[in-house]
Amino acid sequence: MEPDSRKFNKKNPNLNNPSIPQIDNSLKQQVELPLPKAEINNSAENKGLQENTKISKKEAESYIKDLKISREELKRYVKSRKNTKKLNEKILKKEDYSIYKPSSLGEFANKLMKNTSDNLIKKFPKLFDPMFKQFLTVEMELLSRSYVSMMLLFTILALPLSFLFFLALNFAFKLNIGIILLIAFLCTIITALGFYFYPASLIGGKNSKIKLEFPFALVHMSAVAGSGAQPISIFELIAESEDYPELKKEIKKILNYINLFGYDLTTALKNVANTTASPELKELLYGMVSTIETGGDLRGYLKEKAEDALNLYRLDRKKQIEALATYSEVYTSLLIAAPLLLLVTLAIINSIGGNIGGFEVKTLAWIGVAVALPLINIGFMFFISMSQKGL
Repeated sequence: MEPDSRKFNKKNPNLNNPSIPQIDNSLKQQVELPLPKAEINNSAENKGLQENTKISKKEAESYIKDLKISREELKRYVKSRKNTKKLNEKILKKEDYSIYKPSSLGEFANKLMKNTSDNLIKKFPKLFDPMFKQFLTVEMELLSRSYVSMMLLFTILALPLSFLFFLALNFAFKLNIGIILLIAFLCTIITALGFYFYPASLIGGKNSKIKLEFPFALVHMSAVAGSGAQPISIFELIAESEDYPELKKEIKKILNYINLFGYDLTTALKNVANTTASPELKELLYGMVSTIETGGDLRGYLKEKAEDALNLYRLDRKKQIEALATYSEVYTSLLIAAPLLLLVTLAIINSIGGNIGGFEVKTLAWIGVAVALPLINIGFMFFISMSQKGL
């Protein structure tokens, strides 16, 4: 057997195997393509590689001509690929649950008052349980125990701060020190009561906002259910929509129970129904639970609820318009016609001469025009705003 005269190539072992087809260097240089500049580092080796793999302008034009595309189409394609890559990265990073970020003020209060607040909660559970239930209903972005720590911290700070404030006013009004201490204690009590009842004060506003969004969200849910989607997909689409900012908070609770804590759909619906501030949403969720558990037609149930909600919404709008018509008549008679008659009467009295209750007619006229009328108008606007809030 004749010895193999070929030398062993240590740098590329594949060249020693005759079964592997080898590429001629001249052919290799013809098929080399330019590397993307974004993927080339600034090292000397990569710079040399970039220079070796560059093609001339004529060759690039030839490639484009062979592909039968224009430069503008090529640029649009590259741009679309970049946008698709960014979108895919965004979708992959997207979480199917939401968590709260810690409050810096809550962290500071916990450092000072956490032990005290924990001891108070253990000793007086009946005192704090109603506040905690209201806390869950309004879904404040804060832990309940952190809220208690903040309440204690601000209550303690209210006593010295209010005392110093009214002590500074003592130089102007000459108040007694005993009165200042009494006012400081009252401010401390008001601060504690304000923190305690603040969650309860938010329930009405949250219920009103959900009530306004509820009919249209139901129509949306009914349409999604009509397409044959899974029940959880209904809530995912509502949570992704920006049209229902207040209702979306309740829907995210359902998704958190499922995706983060591993609850099944019916258990998640029951838990949210127990804590929601909206009676309409509570009825809807319990109805969905019974429909799913009994194997009923969820599509038909949502369609029926959507029709009922829209009819109720129309009736509420009709009541609102009728109430506004009544208020406009009251405003015209009391705040437009009555002041004009009053000013005419004052002008006649002023021409005759005399005073009214020891005041000059001009003084009463100025008080009525500059003080009384603006205050009455502001009060009337506030009354209309409050009366229409829940409609």
